[in-house]
Amino acid sequence: MKPARFFKIVTVAAAISLCWSAGHAEGPDQAPDSPTSLGQPALSHFQRTFVDRLSPHLPSYFIYGTKSPEVKFQFSVKYRLLSMPGPVHLHNLNVGYTQRSLWDVQAPSSPFFDTSYMPELFWESLAPAESLTGSGAHWLGYHTGIQHESNGRDGPESRSVNTAYVRPIFNVGNMDSWNVVFAPRLFGYLSKENDNADIAVYRGYAEWIAILGKNDNVSLALIGRTGSHFDRGSLETNLSYPIRNRRWDLATFLYVQWFEGYGESILNYNRRSSIVRAGIALVR
Repeated sequence: MKPARFFKIVTVAAAISLCWSAGHAEGPDQAPDSPTSLGQPALSHFQRTFVDRLSPHLPSYFIYGTKSPEVKFQFSVKYRLLSMPGPVHLHNLNVGYTQRSLWDVQAPSSPFFDTSYMPELFWESLAPAESLTGSGAHWLGYHTGIQHESNGRDGPESRSVNTAYVRPIFNVGNMDSWNVVFAPRLFGYLSKENDNADIAVYRGYAEWIAILGKNDNVSLALIGRTGSHFDRGSLETNLSYPIRNRRWDLATFLYVQWFEGYGESILNYNRRSSIVRAGIALVR
């Protein structure tokens, strides 16, 4: 079976499982059709079967720049299919979905320049050290899974890749103070579209992520890629600062992003660009 077909089957199966669990999740001590469950408010049932399994995944933001395409936005969520909690470790099987769009709002009819659709199925294992207060390195866990990315187009503008990846996560420094979190994403290509068969030359086989910050304070995230020939790549710099308003229960982030290099969009994976955008982030 081809990797692309296998990935599609796995994704569809995971989606069916997600829908089934959302509609048939049960409490630990009662059946779904018991008198107790039928008498519960609809909101409590919704929270038990859906909200408590849904959480943020990657950063979600809306930012604007002066170059075309001016607007860039991303949202990302994950849904926990199953979990095996323990006293220290936490293991979850998740379905994730990320969508990133570039929007040319100044052009006639304000078209979307390109959009990447990125569903994934991944295993999350979090096993932080018992103490994170020292100045040394601390192991936090890892993600491993498979991801599909495509722009949903047909013909010569179609772009698509399927990858398998592993992401170790660790930090250096006190988690209650200034520290650096490292979360490199190492991946291999399961399949590629013919129109982007050379994408590894520009993306390589790794995404290097380092985040310098402090809880509820400023954060600087660097995301770098190096092409397979080490002569092409990209660097994305994200600076964020929390915005709080207790009266209105507002919690968001001022977000500034600078992208330099190849492949800000999968459509133009082999073209170089440079742009600064600013806006807000719901999750950083």
